[in-house]
Amino acid sequence: MKRDIQGKFTFKNDDYREVRTLRLTDATWKALGIAAECLGITKADLLENFVRENNLTFTVAPVLKQPSSNNPQVEQLTVLAEQVLAELKLGKQATGYKSAQKALKRLIELVSTSTTASK
Repeated sequence: MKRDIQGKFTFKNDDYREVRTLRLTDATWKALGIAAECLGITKADLLENFVRENNLTFTVAPVLKQPSSNNPQVEQLTVLAEQVLAELKLGKQATGYKSAQKALKRLIELVSTSTTASK
């Protein structure tokens, strides 16, 4: 892997890569290593290429566990809140992510109670 003048790894493209952790068996890790070495790339590049070439996309699971309501505004806000949370550059266990999640849940609660009270 190429490094810059400061010794840091260079970017392969415009997409920033976060450092991630995977829990794999030794056999899987070894198989990834062999496959990557045969192709002359890193294990991370191998996984990136696999996902990209196979168009692997996954729908974002609902993050906000909001009880189903008959209020379309609350339903729409819940969907939008999930979209905002998915766009954060944070892991779901990060403090900032959890704070944003709590704030959005509270906002939706306030909207739902204010629309219920105004009826």
